[in-house]
Amino acid sequence: MSTRTPLFLLAWLLPVLGVQAASLSPSSLTMSPGQVAVVTVTNIKGSLSMTNSSPAVAAAALASPRITVSALKAGSTTVTVRDKGGSKSLRVTVTAPPMTVSPESLNLTAGQSGTVTVSNPNGSVRAASSNSSIATVILSNNLVTVQGKMAGSAAITIRDSKTSRTVAVTVTSNGGGGGVTSTEGRLLAAQCFQCHNAKGGSTGFDRITGESVNEIVSEMKEMQAKAASEPEIMHSQAMIYTDAEITALAQYLASLSGSGSGGGNSNGGKDNDDD
Repeated sequence: MSTRTPLFLLAWLLPVLGVQAASLSPSSLTMSPGQVAVVTVTNIKGSLSMTNSSPAVAAAALASPRITVSALKAGSTTVTVRDKGGSKSLRVTVTAPPMTVSPESLNLTAGQSGTVTVSNPNGSVRAASSNSSIATVILSNNLVTVQGKMAGSAAITIRDSKTSRTVAVTVTSNGGGGGVTSTEGRLLAAQCFQCHNAKGGSTGFDRITGESVNEIVSEMKEMQAKAASEPEIMHSQAMIYTDAEITALAQYLASLSGSGSGGGNSNGGKDNDDD
């Protein structure tokens, strides 16, 4: 009759007899790519060996009584150590860092561009402006280009599959005292000045200088809205402009000081938008 102890019974008896597997401290790790951690192995019985289920996620190097773990990419792996007393497992979770954006705010003048760099995106990236008449966005290769259009504030929202970031954008007018805000605006205004006097003198038509950007944009939009029901000269004229052209025109006109910039009309106070 054999006196050898069955393996299953031996596995049950080892803890009872005080023979236990080595201990790990800590017993689990949560890391980010690039981080390194050291795990201490204690209560080692005999020689110590180690296996790693996913070395592409985290590398593990055994130099008893320590295991050095280096996080490589997002995922998880199990590092198992074995000695005479049995085995213990170390669960390693590597999490991708959240997406970040830089800078987190932009101050632009009308017509000026700025860029926002997106780092550590998870999945595809999207970007949108809360007000495209003030600031527009173009996304290319995790670089967001923000174009200031007209004075005001807008929020640029940048999202990936896990995170949402907001970049506050403030756009100020770059005109004042007769300065030119943009070449485009000046060229567009040249057509207006064929009838309207740029200096504010009497021409029989309304003066179009001395108003703010928002006032001019609002008036042009109102004329466009009336074009179908009231096809008058200025209403029809306003229809030829895109939103971007209206903004450029308004920025240029607002930058001109004009004479009598308080807002009076050169035709005796008559406010007639269909001249």
